[in-house]
Amino acid sequence: MRLCVNWLPVRRELTRAVAERAEAAGLWGMGVGDSPHYGELYSACADALAATSRLTISTSVTNPVTRHPSVHISAARSFQNAYPGRFRLGVGRGDSAVHTFGLKPAPLKDLRGTIETIKHDVPDVPVLVAASGPATARLAGRVADGVIAGVGADRGALRMITEEGTAAQPGRGTPWQVWASVRLAVTQDEAHRTSLRRRMLPRAISAAHFAFASTMAGKNVPPDFADVLTRRFAAYDYDWHGRSGATPNAALFADRPDVEDYLLDRFVVCGTAEECRDRLLKLADVVDGIYLSLLFEEALDQLPLIGALFGAAELTAPGQ
Repeated sequence: MRLCVNWLPVRRELTRAVAERAEAAGLWGMGVGDSPHYGELYSACADALAATSRLTISTSVTNPVTRHPSVHISAARSFQNAYPGRFRLGVGRGDSAVHTFGLKPAPLKDLRGTIETIKHDVPDVPVLVAASGPATARLAGRVADGVIAGVGADRGALRMITEEGTAAQPGRGTPWQVWASVRLAVTQDEAHRTSLRRRMLPRAISAAHFAFASTMAGKNVPPDFADVLTRRFAAYDYDWHGRSGATPNAALFADRPDVEDYLLDRFVVCGTAEECRDRLLKLADVVDGIYLSLLFEEALDQLPLIGALFGAAELTAPGQ
């Protein structure tokens, strides 16, 4: 099973430390987010690559709105030359990096044009598309090397992404990958699980907002929750996107503990090592790998626990 830690660059020295510890824990890769609340994306990718010897580093994800395609191409070319086979691009329509500045996500035709330009200029660098719905999954199947499925740990929704992307790629001669994206918190103390789960709530809400904001079609959302999710997400505040703690976004469903539990159960894997291992293994037959977003303030402590969830033979070797 390929595992990538998902990271937002809080500080340069911490980015390096997280990369080093992810590699030491046996993880396959590290994804670096593109958000205006944190450090510069490609600088952080360079730090992570330089600090490690085998870890695959990817953008998770960037967009064609706030960065011109030439920026992605020059960065990808530089990393491919310096660290062959260790860099890949995750690209989406644009989420927090776009909305924070009052911009709109890229139309699918613009996203497709950007990917095709990147693939033409740096063909050896894999490109994955962030997708939560069928239309973007089909685009990924046509022009990219895979998809990062932002639908949580829902097997049905992950199958939908896989089926839509696969159906759009007749005659493809290269492998096409599907990666899940979940939030993860491992605890060695079962009594600590409840408080840790609550701390993950704003992260679950951020993930659900990405998954459900555009459409809920094909995403296995319980009908009883669809209306309240639509109404509350209209008040989502991008100034607090991805942040932990008592944020305005964390309070969006404060009067609906049933909705909070649903979002936590779907988008967060939290519990003892045995519980986390079992839940991740349940995704192994429907995805090629998993991006794992952690509580940033505990990332260094969490990574050895994640590595210990699986034996060395269970973690896919680099390059496989």
